[in-house]
Amino acid sequence: MAKFITLQGCTPEPLSNYLKALGVLRLIVEQKQDTQAKGYWQNDAFVLVTSLTQDELETFFLHHYQPTPLVAPWNGSTGFYPKDVAQKKLLRAIQQAQSKRLQSYGETIAIAQEQVDALKLVVQPKEKEDKRRLLERLRNTLSDEAVKWLDTCALVTLEDLKFPPLTGTGGNDGNFEFSRTFMQQLQELIDFATGEPTGNAPSLLKAALFDATLPSLPFNGKIGQFNPIAAGGANAAPGYDADSRVNPWDFVLMLEGIMLFTAGATRRYEQSEQGGFAYPFTVRPSNVGYGSAAEGDDARAELWTPLWSAPTGLKELQILFSEGRAKVGDRTARYGVDFYRGVSNLGRDRGINEFVRYSFQVRNGLSYFAIPLDRFQPKHNPQIDQLMEIDNWLDSFRWASQDEKAPTSVKRAQRRLETVIINLSREKATLLDVLMALGEAEAALDRSLKFTQEKMRHPLPLLKVEWVQACMEDSSEFRLGLALASRNLRQRLVRVRPKAGGRVWDWTNNEDGITTWEAGKLMSNLIGLLKREEIEDQRRKEADGSQEEAVHKELVAPLDDVMCWINCNVNEERIEAIARGLSLVDLSKSFKLPPLPKLPIPVAYALSAIAHRRRIKREACQKVFGRYVLAQDLTLPRVPALLAKLATGDCYTATKLAVQRLYASGLDPAVTEGVYEPSNRTLRIASALAFPISDLDLARLLKQIRKLDPKE
Repeated sequence: MAKFITLQGCTPEPLSNYLKALGVLRLIVEQKQDTQAKGYWQNDAFVLVTSLTQDELETFFLHHYQPTPLVAPWNGSTGFYPKDVAQKKLLRAIQQAQSKRLQSYGETIAIAQEQVDALKLVVQPKEKEDKRRLLERLRNTLSDEAVKWLDTCALVTLEDLKFPPLTGTGGNDGNFEFSRTFMQQLQELIDFATGEPTGNAPSLLKAALFDATLPSLPFNGKIGQFNPIAAGGANAAPGYDADSRVNPWDFVLMLEGIMLFTAGATRRYEQSEQGGFAYPFTVRPSNVGYGSAAEGDDARAELWTPLWSAPTGLKELQILFSEGRAKVGDRTARYGVDFYRGVSNLGRDRGINEFVRYSFQVRNGLSYFAIPLDRFQPKHNPQIDQLMEIDNWLDSFRWASQDEKAPTSVKRAQRRLETVIINLSREKATLLDVLMALGEAEAALDRSLKFTQEKMRHPLPLLKVEWVQACMEDSSEFRLGLALASRNLRQRLVRVRPKAGGRVWDWTNNEDGITTWEAGKLMSNLIGLLKREEIEDQRRKEADGSQEEAVHKELVAPLDDVMCWINCNVNEERIEAIARGLSLVDLSKSFKLPPLPKLPIPVAYALSAIAHRRRIKREACQKVFGRYVLAQDLTLPRVPALLAKLATGDCYTATKLAVQRLYASGLDPAVTEGVYEPSNRTLRIASALAFPISDLDLARLLKQIRKLDPKE
């Protein structure tokens, strides 16, 4: 009958404890103690499902466990070269051991020494080609058990030699050599002469497996990058410094578990698109998405360790780790931010409940530590799939922002964008947040046009209209931002111009004057936009003699939202951010906006909007008035000073000019003089003219200001 043994000493964090759990399961299955054993994670501890009792489990490790023969003659101070005097004694002790537990280890050492001697090496190989040659010979001659460590430390191909980040640079981290330390820690647990456990081994095992407290045991030694606290050093204990304090069983079982990452080497070392190699659950670092994230963090990789809640056997885990890569669209995730996006499908398909995100970061300027950054529970999020449309541009933007000459504003925008994408994956942000971050990124590139020309020549292509529906929110800010974006706003915001069905950067530094946006308030920029449009319309008329202005297909803002703008009941910064984002979307297709209640409309806005908009549709008026009040569509002559007066805060004069124009055009306004509004509110009314409104709403404004007709 299966027993459920909770290993309280095997936890998801730190990384050493996670790997230790894998080591326990691997060893009891592969060394035939219980070939049907399984394991899973529950309440932050590893639960072993096995036919063994707890006593039998401890007996196995203390008396029968045969260490995997870890050797690494491609590294220095490993005992295979004349100068390695101290380590040679340790290797000799293993070779001379009479116990069956160390027999395979002794044979492996002898074979490895033969290959070193065959190449006539007297010191560790320094050049990569020499190391590759030695590794090839070792791989062809060592036992399958010994090759597991070799495959964990290095990938040997005909052309190259690669080192997985999990094992540093080939099984060592700086001067800390893993296989040498493994042997040293084994000596603390096993009497090499007899094969029996040392006096402290039983108590140390209880501490390693079941988190038993052993304050009096004098164990120490190094554990390297896998447990930052146990590694000692500054801030590792009260006071200024602390010695490393490592349970030998922790280190031994950790390295036994790390070898689970060698399963399925062919698929695991999949060539990536940018010339690297894909290792299990390993990606390039993204220095965003965690509390201490900072620009310039020195990290060499991220490792995402899976946690599963269903009992799973060793074979299934080997398959999981051999296919341990997340897909983003049709490509393999390359960065931490990609892994957030791609891991939801992987988690759902493989029964993974959670991932722990580790980053191998430099600490104290000395060595790398595996720092836990995040715990992520993968969930299916359809909005994530929308990001595939921008993947190529995201890669280019990331590459450009990592350049040493990249402006701070560009780096900041890139970090902001990746942070929002991560938050979208965590359901802490929306796709609209991503779209706004894209608009912010394009603004940063526009402010650094020389850098952009050198490093990122192509702007983001127009996004599909589905982004609008996916980003839709029921707010005045969204509807106003959408209406602004539909005014061909992008080229007003940044120096991006339409060309041959696409978009290109304008490298002439806005010689055509089309880009009008400046640093400052949205209200001022909207008035500047309107003034520029008046100039362009006048130039167009002078050029072709036409009295008609250019007509663009625009999405309209409901009048209630325009009133919210005039009454200062909206968030201007958010409107601009939304408009920037939506300007990146193809808005040539129409879609419905949510209906709204009706709010009072200032007479000054109604007069100004009619005089500024100028085109009044006969059919729209018929629907509003209930009868035909116009014989045909009417286009009012332009009121030259209208916008200029509004822009100076002179509402009375501006509206008087509008009233005069409406009288002259036969529209019979009910007011005969101008309308007074405070200067600041007049500026709000002026800027409100930038929001397109529908023909129907324009007819409603006309009905509001016309003299009352008894027939109506």
